[in-house]
Amino acid sequence: MSTRHSRTRRVLLAATLSTLASAGTPALAQAPFPDRPLKLVIGFAPGGSTDVVGRMIAQKMSVELGKPVVVINRPGASGAIGTTEVARAEPDGYTVLVNIVTTAVINPLTQKNLQYDPIKDLQPVAMVGKLPNVIILNKNVPAHNLREFIAWAKANPGKVTFGTGGAGGVQHLSGELLAKMAGIQMTHVPYKGAAPAIQDLLAGNIDAVFDNVTGPISLIKAGQVTALGVTTEERIAVLPDVPTIAESGLPAFKNSSWISIFTRAGVPPAVLARLESAVLAAARDPETVAKLKELGAVPAPMNTAELDRFWRSEFTYWRDAIKAANISLE
Repeated sequence: MSTRHSRTRRVLLAATLSTLASAGTPALAQAPFPDRPLKLVIGFAPGGSTDVVGRMIAQKMSVELGKPVVVINRPGASGAIGTTEVARAEPDGYTVLVNIVTTAVINPLTQKNLQYDPIKDLQPVAMVGKLPNVIILNKNVPAHNLREFIAWAKANPGKVTFGTGGAGGVQHLSGELLAKMAGIQMTHVPYKGAAPAIQDLLAGNIDAVFDNVTGPISLIKAGQVTALGVTTEERIAVLPDVPTIAESGLPAFKNSSWISIFTRAGVPPAVLARLESAVLAAARDPETVAKLKELGAVPAPMNTAELDRFWRSEFTYWRDAIKAANISLE
């Protein structure tokens, strides 16, 4: 009897140990996230507003996650090159994207041969803030406000040029919308990022630039360029003397850029939650908030669910704007 009981106990013990081992193996095999450096992709050249804010968030994320967040610039095609890289990355959370309205919404609406589907390939993580846009002129242009610029452009049909950080971006659309609403002709000159566009503006090679206010704010304050107006509904605190385009004679003209963090669709829920927490902590950090305001940006942190709803609503606004401006891009 005792021998039989002994055998039974051994069988039960073996079964119990086997069950515990099989249950514990995944937990032991799955390393905590992150266990290595992350890559943050920026689809624009170094020095522009997207790059400035993206690098700041990367530094704060590194602190929150306890691992380096390495910034990789992939400029070109209005940010589509960098976005495609993230869309094709492994869905493990180790590759994240600085996503803006251009790459998240406008490219999919205007580029027929885009190599990514934002809805299927990308996952919102968190919003950082909104970036007002501004139109600036080189000092050789004989205009000090929007009305004078419109009059000058009408007197020089087909000769006025404006640069942006890339074809099809929100700044490009803003320029085309302004031209349509004002009844003027402007030739768009696309660059690989806002920084080289501003360099050409300062050199006198182009007449105007549409950019996030973050990029040229120091030039505006120093009087090296003429700021005609910001695209938001109200004036911004960092440039209180610069009027809105709406108040300068085009009341229907209102929009802004925004900056957020996305990753590859299909990341595990626990990894997404960890990324969301890190980005929100970075966006809400007092140093980040102060820096955003200094740059002219508006802190506007949103969690994953809030960003997802906002992002989808932007498709409606910009689809209507593209149609109104009669813009057709390849």
